[in-house]
Amino acid sequence: MHLKSLLLLAGAQSVFAKCKCTPTDDCWPSVDSWNALNSTVNGKLAHNKPIARPCYHGPGYSAELCQSISSNWTSNVYQATFPIGYSYPLVESCPPVNATLAGYPQCDLGNYPVYTVKATTAADVAAGIKFANDHNVRLVIKNTGHDISQRSQGYGSLSIWIKSVKDGLHFHDRFVPSNGSCPSNWTGSAITVGGGYVWQDVYDFAGEHGVIAVGGADPTVGAIGGFMQGGGHGPASHFFGLAADQVLEYKVVLASGKLVTANACQYADLFTALRGGGGGTYGVVLSATIKAHPTRPVLGHSLDIVALNGNDAAVLEATGKIMSKLGALSDAGYSGTAILTPVSGPLVYTHPFLNLLENNSTEALESAKDAMNRLVLDDLLPQNGTSYLVLSSFATYPTFHAYYASQHHTTPGSNRPIMASRFFDKQTLESPKNNLTSLLETVTKETVPNSPLWATLFNIVTGGKVLQPAPHTSMNPAWRKAHLLFQQIDAWPENAGTEEIQLFRDELTNTKLKAMKDMAPGMGTYLNEADPYDPDWRQDWFGDRYNWLALVKKKYDPDNVFWCWRCVGNEGWEEVTGGAWFGPLCETR
Repeated sequence: MHLKSLLLLAGAQSVFAKCKCTPTDDCWPSVDSWNALNSTVNGKLAHNKPIARPCYHGPGYSAELCQSISSNWTSNVYQATFPIGYSYPLVESCPPVNATLAGYPQCDLGNYPVYTVKATTAADVAAGIKFANDHNVRLVIKNTGHDISQRSQGYGSLSIWIKSVKDGLHFHDRFVPSNGSCPSNWTGSAITVGGGYVWQDVYDFAGEHGVIAVGGADPTVGAIGGFMQGGGHGPASHFFGLAADQVLEYKVVLASGKLVTANACQYADLFTALRGGGGGTYGVVLSATIKAHPTRPVLGHSLDIVALNGNDAAVLEATGKIMSKLGALSDAGYSGTAILTPVSGPLVYTHPFLNLLENNSTEALESAKDAMNRLVLDDLLPQNGTSYLVLSSFATYPTFHAYYASQHHTTPGSNRPIMASRFFDKQTLESPKNNLTSLLETVTKETVPNSPLWATLFNIVTGGKVLQPAPHTSMNPAWRKAHLLFQQIDAWPENAGTEEIQLFRDELTNTKLKAMKDMAPGMGTYLNEADPYDPDWRQDWFGDRYNWLALVKKKYDPDNVFWCWRCVGNEGWEEVTGGAWFGPLCETR
């Protein structure tokens, strides 16, 4: 942090009764205290330094190392190898650039944790929790760093990093609860995911056993962290329910340091909260046992609509028509994510949808193809080659894993994205009074002219099995009505100033998100892919579940050891920024 920001924070912090200790405070733990924690966790405490520090002149400078860091900077896999590697940082306080440029900011940790416990056991996690509580230090929990709301970041904090907790992936032919006496209506196979595995690991393991695990589209996302605990959607969720619906039991370290098993029979309220109520606030999950479904053949459909001769308006109109059919397409068994973006030049709509078939009979294939032709292609093809180009193809795959392996899923990290989203039910999509093309025009309007840094996503990962409520779940009830999760992603340009960044954020919240809300009132959204500056976030993210979840939070974490931005139970504390982007965590009462 720069001196001016520190002075502003010092003044702002003084009006609060109690704040978490930061490195500039007298109460910050001594070196001996940190060394003692390091001894307790057997040398697994890291004193964090900015990843791109070698790009800046002074101790540790290395032009060669800087070049390597720069070339990997937007890789989620690369970022996830660092305790302070994040896919979507709040603000880059130490970017890998030519630091000899005049006036370039200094390199510091910014909003990232000062220390990290690189946990490998439950005891390591418990030690980190106890230290933070005993020394009044802010605590954050991190796995891979995939979080657009920055809930695993925190200025002046201690982080518990679970990526190195690797207790293995275990296949169970038939699920039996760990306590042996808890009845379960699931008698099929299951997979126990122990620790910091990503979905690519789980998918490959499931494929080896001929089953489907319900996870995310991006293979670099951590399996058992905020994704699963917040609900979790992906290419298979339409067919089997959300990722949270699949969880049969959790192993959790509580704020007290105790390791417990949470399922439908013991710690049932905690189990329910962790199945959709968000991560990072009830406890630290170290493993999850999830349902595994027999694999099935897949029909894939690829569609590209490319504007010709600058005719972006025609692509927008065509996309609006497709959007109105997505509810019906979902009911016909299609799932996946469509994208509208100008990044490659002309405006392009593209989707790699899939249909998970009951069998590979000719009848099943033709029925699925007919639905796509009737609902989408028959309207598009008459204009093919005039205002836009249409590229359409079907392909078959023997298993879900074969389909997934054929797709490119990973999105770049560290690219300054901001996101707003909304659920749409089928009635809203199909209502003639709703001008979907007009909505697209509003959300795709560039905040800065000629800035192609945006994408609109159409996720038909809802509908189907997601519409069926599951016991012991706590996700937003709007999931059970939704046929589409609609998302707008914007990104500010490199080297944008404070005022320009705020302009992007305000435009997204006050204009684009508002347009979504106006068209789909009362629907809410998915908490892991939402606008963190939504003023109605409690209602929009949690629906009527928030107050109950807050009671569970208070029961298992009465001292509020776990706190994160826009998480359940964060009332009474806030980050005091004093005009900066981030700052210390202080009590507000």
